[in-house]
Amino acid sequence: MACRMARMPASRWWLRWAVLATCLLLTNGGCAFVTPRFPQNIQASFARDEMRKLTTESLELYYPAQLRGAALRMASRLEGCVARLHEQTWRKKKRDRVLVYLTSSNFNNAYVVPDYASTPQQMVMPSHLTLELFHLFNLGEVDVGDVACHEAVHYVQLQQTDGVWGFLNLVTGGLFQPNSYTESWFLEGLATYYEGQFDKDAGRPHSPIWRGWYDSVVQATGGRLNPGYLSPEQRALDPFGGNYITGMHFVEYLAARYGEVKLWKLVDEQGGSLVPPLAVTLRFKRVYGRDIGSLFAEYTQSLRENLRVRERPSTQRTWVADAGYFSRLASHAASGVTATVGVGRERYSRLTVLEPDGRVRFERPLVELLPGRRWVLGSPTLVSGMSFSRDGAWLYLVMADLNTEGGYTAKLWKVDARTGDVVRLWDDVMGMGGGITPDETAYVYVRVNGDSANVARLDLETGTRKALTDFSASTSVGPPAVAPDGERVVFPLSGDAGWDLVLREADGRLRWLTRDGRFNYSPRWLDDERLVFLREHEGRLQAHVLTVATREVVRITDAPHLVMDVHPVGTGEVVFLNRDGLNFTIDRAPLVPIAPVESTESPAPESGQATTAAPAESEFAAFPDPEDTALPPPSPAAEDAPTALTGLDGPVEAPPDPGTELQILSDEPYSPLERFFIPELRVPYLLAGTDPDNTDDTYAMGGLALAGQDRLGFHAYSLLLSFDSREDAPSLSLAYGNAQLAPWYVQVSGAYIRQNQRTDLQATAFASRSFWTTPVTFGVLALRREYDATDRFPRLLTRIIGPEVSMSYFAGDSTSYGSTQRGLGMTLAAGVYPGAFLRESTMGDVRLGVDGFTGGLPFTGRDNLRLTAVARFLPGAPSGLLQVGGLRAGQIWYTNRDSQQTAPLPLQLQPGIAFSEYLRGYEDLEIRARNALIGSATYQYRVPIDYGWASTLWLFPSLFVRDVGFEAFGSMARTDNRANHAAVGASTHLNLTFGQAVPVSLFYQYAYRFEQGLDHLHLIGFGL
Repeated sequence: MACRMARMPASRWWLRWAVLATCLLLTNGGCAFVTPRFPQNIQASFARDEMRKLTTESLELYYPAQLRGAALRMASRLEGCVARLHEQTWRKKKRDRVLVYLTSSNFNNAYVVPDYASTPQQMVMPSHLTLELFHLFNLGEVDVGDVACHEAVHYVQLQQTDGVWGFLNLVTGGLFQPNSYTESWFLEGLATYYEGQFDKDAGRPHSPIWRGWYDSVVQATGGRLNPGYLSPEQRALDPFGGNYITGMHFVEYLAARYGEVKLWKLVDEQGGSLVPPLAVTLRFKRVYGRDIGSLFAEYTQSLRENLRVRERPSTQRTWVADAGYFSRLASHAASGVTATVGVGRERYSRLTVLEPDGRVRFERPLVELLPGRRWVLGSPTLVSGMSFSRDGAWLYLVMADLNTEGGYTAKLWKVDARTGDVVRLWDDVMGMGGGITPDETAYVYVRVNGDSANVARLDLETGTRKALTDFSASTSVGPPAVAPDGERVVFPLSGDAGWDLVLREADGRLRWLTRDGRFNYSPRWLDDERLVFLREHEGRLQAHVLTVATREVVRITDAPHLVMDVHPVGTGEVVFLNRDGLNFTIDRAPLVPIAPVESTESPAPESGQATTAAPAESEFAAFPDPEDTALPPPSPAAEDAPTALTGLDGPVEAPPDPGTELQILSDEPYSPLERFFIPELRVPYLLAGTDPDNTDDTYAMGGLALAGQDRLGFHAYSLLLSFDSREDAPSLSLAYGNAQLAPWYVQVSGAYIRQNQRTDLQATAFASRSFWTTPVTFGVLALRREYDATDRFPRLLTRIIGPEVSMSYFAGDSTSYGSTQRGLGMTLAAGVYPGAFLRESTMGDVRLGVDGFTGGLPFTGRDNLRLTAVARFLPGAPSGLLQVGGLRAGQIWYTNRDSQQTAPLPLQLQPGIAFSEYLRGYEDLEIRARNALIGSATYQYRVPIDYGWASTLWLFPSLFVRDVGFEAFGSMARTDNRANHAAVGASTHLNLTFGQAVPVSLFYQYAYRFEQGLDHLHLIGFGL
């Protein structure tokens, strides 16, 4: 409900604060709610593990007892980053300790929740990560302290809440934090920028993949980026999101041009603002002298001025012109067969095997649709360790997947390289892939356990696992490659400066192959003594060759921006992914040096002995020329810098983590009811107003909202007490949630509501969880409604009570431009209500729904077709209880026809729950029935726009125009097996997003109904 404010003199500014505060408190009075505090897989880990609480000077850390070592290492790193950030903040004000949770669940993420109503500010951290994607970001899978520092930036930024909101948050327990309204590009851009600023060259700012990716976009656009490139919905930057990649580079520019101090001055201005969502761009102008749009225009001008256009060298040729916006690749060196797992903006994720001449041998989707599927997820961002068997008949890869709780696991696939059939799976490959051994008896991969990662060997026949390395905690290991002899293994290891290569000899000894941290990654064996691998050169990732015996290195590519997944083909070429504009291509290049020869001075060591000399980028002796091809002249580019560094013969071990020494104040078992009795939300409110029906009458409304939970979310409660002077009794709502049985979440609630001359008694008890991605809920619903007696009608009582169950299933593939291209969805819901509506009979409610999706026209890639069927039966129900048609929740309409009903619904059948089904084309008509069969078909075509503005009218948040959609539809319903209702029509909609968070759809719809007297229907509206 809105507040009406009169104009007041400036000297009474504090009254404005009071009125504004009253409005907010009234709004948040209804925000006392009970909901799971954590995702179910994380909550289940807390219920399963013995949890402890560690308190330091700046942290409150809750962690599993078995991960105490990991918790201490992460806390040490995090506390140092928090201290550094506190030095950066504008106000040197002591803030609350950072509330952190460490989970044993593998959820491949980390996040900070802002303080909002019933949920306090908190950080949730994993003990490890198992996606190779994080390696591409220059983040290790078990060195999660770097990830914690990213999240610390969010936490400290959001803590900068002062002024009126700082006071209100203190009084009420927390309503919201103004810095959450600086939009995602600044939140994520700032945190990503600082990844590389914490005493260690880690994170995306130091990743040549991240930099090369962005450089290719800048070159493709000529540096002419509009502010829409800051949006997470900007599909030109898939799959990373403009808020991260453009946001980081923009924040980096602001820090370099204007200084870091102004970043934190802006944070302070936002934290003390009165109306945080509005005028954010004007706060930038107050700090920087220019608004966001002008600053971004200045930044893009610098991109254009400094743009250096890079082209492929003549030796690099394109083999496949479009490999999607993200792909992974492997090749069979002997035959030249190549496999890719890729996704495009108009092509869903699929596995493709190419013949040596580039023809497609087969393509297959990665996602299975039918229930009982062998795996749930399928995406190139989840793939690692693609490798062919020696004979090229089989392709092996590791695909991350979900377990029943929703946490990550991984499966090893064995794919028939001739047909694409997945013939065998190995479960619980916790980690990331590597390669198949030459004899095809084992698969070597990175196994992650807690906060340690090691190279392991999986016996494919027995399933036994053998560790090949024994690294201590926080040592990150990259995907390994097995030598042709089947004994030696090479793998990347994250060192103090970055990724380096390590060789495991046949006898188990380890030795460095590189030790300069220049992102030495993705090794593949050319032959018994040489490797092809990726390595940074002039800020770009290029293919190099290394001779194992001498550790000499030579560069063989000079790709414009980025090389990924280099593999040998035959004896004279390599094939790799090349970043070209907004997509990848598959390119080939000869095995010849790009740089001029630079020989090492040290002699090659004897077999099995480590050399004392450092490697140098140079030509190696046995470098074969491509058949019938002369050696091309050296590139005119500058010579590669020598790689001579000391320490190559030192022990192979990870460097110490750059954390601070922890001053532990306490470390004790978790108390199950910690802070349970201290409400997280405590909001009283009072409001006076005028009755709109009688302006001479005034009324008062007020209430108290309380919500609380223990620190681990096992117990949660809410209470909402409200009164209205127009009613003769107050209203009361209570709710309680319990997560001790996680992944099951149990919630009970009850309410007494007095409103509009009726009294409602409501009670519910439900248990819910998801199996993989399928939510299941069952429980009991009880509603009782009593209508007061009036001059015209006697007192009326109705009720409904009974058990309910529901579940839903969906599997599918989608594209950025075309939405769901193949998919299957099914829903089932049922309820039984004995004595419903005070009748003697038992009523049932059964709903079955099926959705099918397929791509549209084969040449567009931007359309799809959706077929829907719904069967709804209410056996034993009174006639006309089911409503078919009418407005759908969440949409606001203008229509050329007034809403109608075929028959009114008696009050006796209105206990506080509605039984309804949507029928498109009948938004103006509510058809009354007991049973209904509904079918519809919708064809949709989208025109992507992806353009944005940094702010709207200088006052409101940013605006991003996503696309324009066109739809043609047909729908039909048969009610009570005797009446048919059918409509056809078309619509167009414009999809927008405000503030990078609020999607809005503006639309017009026309429908023609075949029933007499209905004909044309025009609708205009917007949906949220």
